[in-house]
Amino acid sequence: MPEAIELTDAGNGAIVAPAGHGKTELIAHAAALGRRALILTHTHAGVHAIRSRLKRLRVSHASASVDTIAGWCMRYAHAFPGVAMPPADMPRNGAEWDQLYRGTVDALRVGAIREVVAASYDRILVDEYQDCNALQHALATELSAIVPTLIFGDPMQGIFEFAGATLSWPDEIHPQFPLKGTLEVPHRWQNTNPDLGKWITEVREKLLRGERIDLAQAQAQGSISYRVTNNAFDMGAFFDHLEGKEGSIAAIHCNKSLCYRLAIAAAGGYQAIEEIAANRLSEFAVSWDHDSTAANRQNALVRLLNDSFLIRKLAEGEATIPEDEEVSRKMREVADTLDAGNGTGAAAQLLALARKHSKWKLYRNELWRDAERTVAELAAGRAETMADAAARVRQRASIMGRRLPKRTVSTPLLLKGLQFDHVVIPNATHFLRERQAQAKLFYVAISRATQSLMIAASERYLQFPVPNV
Repeated sequence: MPEAIELTDAGNGAIVAPAGHGKTELIAHAAALGRRALILTHTHAGVHAIRSRLKRLRVSHASASVDTIAGWCMRYAHAFPGVAMPPADMPRNGAEWDQLYRGTVDALRVGAIREVVAASYDRILVDEYQDCNALQHALATELSAIVPTLIFGDPMQGIFEFAGATLSWPDEIHPQFPLKGTLEVPHRWQNTNPDLGKWITEVREKLLRGERIDLAQAQAQGSISYRVTNNAFDMGAFFDHLEGKEGSIAAIHCNKSLCYRLAIAAAGGYQAIEEIAANRLSEFAVSWDHDSTAANRQNALVRLLNDSFLIRKLAEGEATIPEDEEVSRKMREVADTLDAGNGTGAAAQLLALARKHSKWKLYRNELWRDAERTVAELAAGRAETMADAAARVRQRASIMGRRLPKRTVSTPLLLKGLQFDHVVIPNATHFLRERQAQAKLFYVAISRATQSLMIAASERYLQFPVPNV
């Protein structure tokens, strides 16, 4: 396993870093040894994680600049627009993002701009390289011809194949960035569950070779918990083995729609989280803006409520409690005033009242909370329309990150890069039905767990096709 000091004179190269093996720590230490490092990653959450580690190591901002690949390209492309010819505003679709990256690569081929980059940095470190597409790889390649560049990533975590992240490590990446080493110590589990860390590390190697995984044997060895079931909605897998355990919990399934249904089935015991694009929030905002009548605004809120709450009906002979009757009465009263002004005063009251009904169990709290924040943005005059307000809330969330509930149910795509004390995999055979990256998705899911892992499956053996790496 390479040490940070060994990377100072390594030139261009690649470090393969399996999940939980100390990649972020190594990047921070490598950056600290230089005069001025540029660290690039894909997400704002990744930027925050690296900056936090740099701060802990007391690395000054002057010694290391951290940015997203997109953010860095935006700045350089707009600094040299005559050469880069970037989109006028923030790219809005895949073609415009390609235009931005292609233009930045063209700019980096200009001698004067290369001199600026060379004078600005003495090393470049690119994180999460398995998530790079061909144009981002071209960008890193061009940078590596100016400043020594090290890339860090794990081909087994390359789960964005559907989005074009399909680079072959042996055929396309390593010719430009030769392998300098592979991290070997599973640091994430050393103080929580070494047996689990050892098992996940071994499973990664089996997945690479297409070998079968024996879940019953892993349970017998004490590495994981295994529950025999062919039903993703077996709530015993979600709750039974977790009684008395503290910490964060994630249930992970590849199907986003099924995650919402699982959250409903758990009756609020698990919360579904939203994709960064926040499509349902945007749908609410556009619907609200369509018509300023009370009826239209009420319909927009009712549809949002039905998509966010499990609404339990009264059992036969069960009486409504007075508190719920009062909540319903107030909501009907307030709904009649939704056409007053921009409607935000009434909307804020309705959003708050819905939380108080004892028969309504909120299972998409993040969506409901963002709707509350969107209404507040419009009420404060910081946006002209509900759609503008939703865009502001969405942008803020993408930069600041999200605060996860104690119990989450979501997909590997949304939980990648995060850690949870306990992880539940409902009906693990569903990974085999994914069209791409089956083994990678399974590996990303199981490696989120730090203390315990429950895998539910109809058969004791799992075997995936050899992944494309």
